[in-house]
Amino acid sequence: MPEVKCDAFADIYGNLEYCTGKMSMPGVRPRAYFIPKKHIVSWPTLPLASASEMGKVAVYDGNFTLESDKNFKYIDLVDGETEPKCEQVGAFGSMHFTNTVSLVVPGTEEEATGLATMLNNEDVVVIVIQRNGKARVFGNDMFRTTVKPSLALGKGTSDSNATTLEISSEDVAPAPFYPGDIVLDSSVTISGATGKPKVVAPGP
Repeated sequence: MPEVKCDAFADIYGNLEYCTGKMSMPGVRPRAYFIPKKHIVSWPTLPLASASEMGKVAVYDGNFTLESDKNFKYIDLVDGETEPKCEQVGAFGSMHFTNTVSLVVPGTEEEATGLATMLNNEDVVVIVIQRNGKARVFGNDMFRTTVKPSLALGKGTSDSNATTLEISSEDVAPAPFYPGDIVLDSSVTISGATGKPKVVAPGP
């Protein structure tokens, strides 16, 4: 019986080395970025099977193209309380991932409560930035993103008073990397590769 040739992934497996003494800092920075999917005109590409090397399989290529009058918005978070998680789901042959991240927002006042209300039935993309400056994406153009808000007003003065936005989305990769642009307005763009503001050339 002839051997079946599979071309889903090229044979690009490589060694995964760890250098003793190298620091891998856990957690993400205390600011997340989001935009409703309805404002995304075109998406960056996730290479997957077309990647030339293992380290590019789950890294988006390109930028989000947004409607002309729309930009990413940001949410300031409680530092140290945001924990992204990625877990395998599905059956053999269709295994993929569920990517979740709980965004803990300080306070439960009008703006935080209003945001929770608006996002309750919205389909969004959320980007968080690792401590090392690399951006990770939650949400894609294949599956709906679920936003589950909750508010904890607290009982006593030592209790937490916070708004939590639990973001969940299925994906073919665990929270893909996004080294592209996170555009906040005409003069502020954050690099998904470094987490730092990019210098935007002035217009004519």
